[in-house]
Amino acid sequence: MAAFGKNPPDVDGVNNLKLVTMILYEVLRLYPPLIAGFRKVYDHDQKLGNLIVPEGAMVSLGLYQVHHDPKLWGEDVNEFKPTRFSEGISKATKGNLSFFPFSAGPRVCIGQNFSLIEAKIAISMILQRFSFELSPSYTHAPTTLIILQPQFGAHLIVRRL
Repeated sequence: MAAFGKNPPDVDGVNNLKLVTMILYEVLRLYPPLIAGFRKVYDHDQKLGNLIVPEGAMVSLGLYQVHHDPKLWGEDVNEFKPTRFSEGISKATKGNLSFFPFSAGPRVCIGQNFSLIEAKIAISMILQRFSFELSPSYTHAPTTLIILQPQFGAHLIVRRL
């Protein structure tokens, strides 16, 4: 990877991987690890828009559906377009809370920053040594077991540089 040459990735370099960050965000938008978030209403009834949600009720939010809503993301919602994050998450979402692959608010995943840094380091180290492309045998078929994943695996052709 050009950012590091043959040197191991370092903190300053990882923080400057803007294109890799945009790609990771777009992958997480198109294919969030969890397709829904669930919360229980505690203490008392809650108002949610025009609805009153009773205490004890379970509320489900379809993360996958929100991440694929053309009203929120535009008509190109199903296209892989990392540049939508070129000015950050706030601009990409037009100020809406519509991107939350790690949840949001007080219950956001504590490992969010760590996992993104870890992914950038891993990608950097892999790209320093290998190139890869999708195999012609790859069939795009996302499916959900516990998390969203490729139903038939992700067949890659890997070449050492």
